[in-house]
Amino acid sequence: MSCNSKPSQSEVKKVETILRTDHISSNDIENLNFTDYILSNDAKNAVLDWSKYQEMNIQMGFLKTGDLSFFSGDKSILKRFMSELKSGIPEAINTEVIQSRLTALETKLLKFNSVLHLENIPKTEQLKVIKEFLVATANLNLQINKKLELDANNILKPE
Repeated sequence: MSCNSKPSQSEVKKVETILRTDHISSNDIENLNFTDYILSNDAKNAVLDWSKYQEMNIQMGFLKTGDLSFFSGDKSILKRFMSELKSGIPEAINTEVIQSRLTALETKLLKFNSVLHLENIPKTEQLKVIKEFLVATANLNLQINKKLELDANNILKPE
């Protein structure tokens, strides 16, 4: 008798309530405890023409408002995005350290994407993965700042 029946309004409301409480909001992301590094003025100038980096910053802004749509997209699109991000590194900051930070960022991005596609992952675990991704992004920014700071100081290495 119940096989062909539709769910009642109260059952639908219960499911909607569960979905809403499990939704990641901007407050959830703001409450993550990590050190976020922003680019120095020199670094901002160095990455000004790096279009994929600028696009990533836009998506990070959306992420911080709780919009996960870019990060929950198709994995092949994210892989292509990261490939283009890596291949477009400006010469002024193209070092092994920056490349390794981009590889770490790619790893965290793909993990983030995988977690978003799994339905049985609790919100706390999702927030942990988001934090890992945000930390990887902050570390990339820190390394860009350090590279340009060292270049500005003209520190000579011993031979």
